[in-house]
Amino acid sequence: MTRRGLPGLRGLAMQIVLWTVLPLTLVLIGVAFTGVYSHEKAMRSLVEERDRALAIVAAAEVEALLEGPSAALEALAEEPALWQGGDAPHELLAAAGCLGGRLAGEAALIGDDGRLSASGRSVPAWAAEQSALAALVRSAGVRQEMTLSPVLEKAGGEPGTFLLGVPVHDASGAISGVLAGPVTARDTGIERALGQAQAGEHGTAYLVDPSGLVVAHSAAAHVRTSLAGHSGFSVAQQAEGAGATECESPEGERMALAYAPLGPGPGWYVIIEEPWSELSSPVLRYSQAVPLVAALAAVIALLTLYYGIRSLVQPLRALRKRAEMVAWGDFDAARTPVGGVEEIEDLRRAMDDMAQRIQAYQRGMHSYIAAITQGQEEERRRLARELHDDTAQALIALGQQVEMAQKALPTSSERAAERLESVRRMLAETLEGVRRFSRDLRPVYLEDLGFVPALEMLVRTACSGQELCAELDVTGSVRRLPPEMELAAYRITQEALHNVRQHARASRAWVEARFEEQELVLRVRDDGQGFVAPNLPDAMARGGHFGLMGMQERALLYGGSLSIRSAPGQGTQVIVRLPYPPPARAQGE
Repeated sequence: MTRRGLPGLRGLAMQIVLWTVLPLTLVLIGVAFTGVYSHEKAMRSLVEERDRALAIVAAAEVEALLEGPSAALEALAEEPALWQGGDAPHELLAAAGCLGGRLAGEAALIGDDGRLSASGRSVPAWAAEQSALAALVRSAGVRQEMTLSPVLEKAGGEPGTFLLGVPVHDASGAISGVLAGPVTARDTGIERALGQAQAGEHGTAYLVDPSGLVVAHSAAAHVRTSLAGHSGFSVAQQAEGAGATECESPEGERMALAYAPLGPGPGWYVIIEEPWSELSSPVLRYSQAVPLVAALAAVIALLTLYYGIRSLVQPLRALRKRAEMVAWGDFDAARTPVGGVEEIEDLRRAMDDMAQRIQAYQRGMHSYIAAITQGQEEERRRLARELHDDTAQALIALGQQVEMAQKALPTSSERAAERLESVRRMLAETLEGVRRFSRDLRPVYLEDLGFVPALEMLVRTACSGQELCAELDVTGSVRRLPPEMELAAYRITQEALHNVRQHARASRAWVEARFEEQELVLRVRDDGQGFVAPNLPDAMARGGHFGLMGMQERALLYGGSLSIRSAPGQGTQVIVRLPYPPPARAQGE
């Protein structure tokens, strides 16, 4: 009651969802997400490696650009006048000036206490930045070579100015101070180099001092901005050497960031960053749209399911109802199309054809039953006629002969003997007629002697008094079968021989009983006129071949089959196959 209303997981619609549409949708979504994730991961690795290499190259180029001013300072630092005292250092620095334009201002000598020790014509403005000078002296003392100061705040108007310093040694080789000169990112070409190193259309490259101030930027407006709170700069400060990472810009945009330290200045870094959205392929750029794509796939799956329900499930349900109507006897129910795909319509036509054949077969069976009933009545009339005309008349005649013999006995014994001899002959004829009736009703040879002797007697009887000559051939290992199965095989053979006598106009007939390993095969063939053999059961009924229908019904009753091979002028061959029953059943019976 509930299974029709609620098909549940076993319904075709749910099966389509569970085993086709839903798995396919999930697989597509999984492949899409996996592909996006794998592609993005591989792309990130490649981009990070590329930007890291760009940062290392840019840092090396910045160092190369600083080598010119550094070499000029080192050459000046070797002059003995710098540490002789008096006015000699001032005169030397005044004569050196900007070292041929390699510095953004005049060089100056800074003592080991971090204060200005000697300068050229005037005291430079950056001499007041004690923190920068002290950091430069400390770095030079540690490195014993060229070093850089943090970005100067009072550099005389140039935003990207810092100090380049080299250590100055006295006669004993000890560091007596630092020779420093101002350098700008623009004059040294650092800004141009960073502009060439930027990655992508919106990528940026910049030089950062230890405090996080931007010394040089590919976009000049960002110079002297602070990156102290930038997550990428914090990663660079904690790392050793060059590297790459992923961070967020102050605006919250995902960025790919690479960094490389600058050798002459501890804490100085070249940083390259670019928006992550520019690095992705069109598929990766719109990876956020994957849920939308999944939703679209789900909609398509639902539309497919709707089409499947409308084209498959509903027509199949309608066809099931038509089948139920056919089962209840409405054989025209399957004639109306149910719609759906062509295969369902083919199934409907096949069911309609089957229903029409069943209807024709039913009509044939009705005719067959009517013919059997009529045959039974005819047989009863024939037996009554035989009993009345032959047996009853013979018994009356026997009574008269006995009476006449009784009358003749006192007067003439010879005449009485003749009468008694006539009575004996009439008794023998009557007894033969009764036996013939008995054989027609029940083959006694089958019960007493078995199937093969009964067939032999049947074939012998078919030849007696007829122009037909019949032969029996038995092959295989003869075995006894259940009594009702032997009777069915006997009746089938009897009906086949009857058809040969009545319809075939044959001169010879052959009966073959072959006991095979799994079945009994009976074959009755003749050399008669033949006929067009019916190819379907209902054709037997339409053609009036009720004897053949009876033979087929007997064979089907025991799980066998009947085949007829015939053609006009080529005789007829009837083949019956009866499978042996299971051993347990055969023994039990």
